[in-house]
Amino acid sequence: MCVVWAKIEMQNEQTIEFSYKFKFPDGKEKSFDVRLDAATGESLLPVPSELPDWTLLNHHRCSHCPLNSEEHPRCPAAASIVDVVEYFREVGSTQPVEVQVTSPQRQTSKEGVPLSAAIGALIGARFAASGCPITAKFQPMVRHHLPFPTFEEAAYRMVSMHALAQLLRMKEGLEPDWELKELNRMCEDVNNLNLDFVRRLRELQVNDSTTNALSGLDGFVQMVDLSVDDDLLDDLKKLFRSHLQA
Repeated sequence: MCVVWAKIEMQNEQTIEFSYKFKFPDGKEKSFDVRLDAATGESLLPVPSELPDWTLLNHHRCSHCPLNSEEHPRCPAAASIVDVVEYFREVGSTQPVEVQVTSPQRQTSKEGVPLSAAIGALIGARFAASGCPITAKFQPMVRHHLPFPTFEEAAYRMVSMHALAQLLRMKEGLEPDWELKELNRMCEDVNNLNLDFVRRLRELQVNDSTTNALSGLDGFVQMVDLSVDDDLLDDLKKLFRSHLQA
């Protein structure tokens, strides 16, 4: 059994750091960090000075990427996971893992998680903080990282994040999206990014642990996307009934 230790620490008021430690049955251990600016949710991890060609923006570029390759020669999402891809490129995804998430406030553990799901949690956090304009709207969720949410938890967190974003937009004099149409578009954009990214990685002949992690993220976000409709809101009315009284 492979063991993953995800340690969440508040380093100071400016920085938040997650350290994912993978412990394998043969005794090997490997750690990966996610270091964020606490105010913006942007990554503070240094970008390697030398990056492989598969991180070039125009190398199997995402079909909906808005970046200019002259200003951004490297795909920020790709650059953010080079170390993860290189380490796991020959590791299969069938290994079960035990995951323990520790912070100064709490400790959470989960057993029997597929390795691909553990990698997916790490990649999802790295992507959101990477500077990719498609994933950037999910930075508030990384600021309060939840590595392995249930479907219901993910849907609730996404809708809550989006509702708060609309309140902030309204206060800034911008048009709010109270109908959640933009949230559906956000989920669709991330779905497309994950699918395009799988094509980018398959050319490297990486093992299935990483590509399955991305496919899993795509399927999970797609389920959340499909749930963000009137049925979900009708269900939430029961939970929020005390708020709906005159």
